[in-house]
Amino acid sequence: MSTRHIGPDSWREELDSFSRQHDGWLVSVTTRTADGEVAVTARDVPLHGVSTASPRSDAIAIIVGGSRGHLTHEVHDPTEVQVELTDDDAERALVIKRKDGTTTTIEFRSPMRPEEVDGLPTHEHL
Repeated sequence: MSTRHIGPDSWREELDSFSRQHDGWLVSVTTRTADGEVAVTARDVPLHGVSTASPRSDAIAIIVGGSRGHLTHEVHDPTEVQVELTDDDAERALVIKRKDGTTTTIEFRSPMRPEEVDGLPTHEHL
């Protein structure tokens, strides 16, 4: 497994690209605090997007959900964004690290390269 780091100056465009490539993919969102406490925010739900929350904020917003509703999880004070890759270079997870040591991970249920995907369900059916 390898990791690709995304520099802060590229967060907006890289996260927008990531969101377009993986729109509708099933993900789980997990947060781990610096002292090891783990919370699962969402499990096996469609990804709608990851982006900087607003031009006036450095927070990163993660939007997930299906027909039963959407959830927006904001990561405040991010210091690092990286993409974890499988051995065959498919994106496995997006990891956002905060100043306080907390890590938020958006992990794909079935990691694969976007060009290998043979169709995705539409949001209306989820």
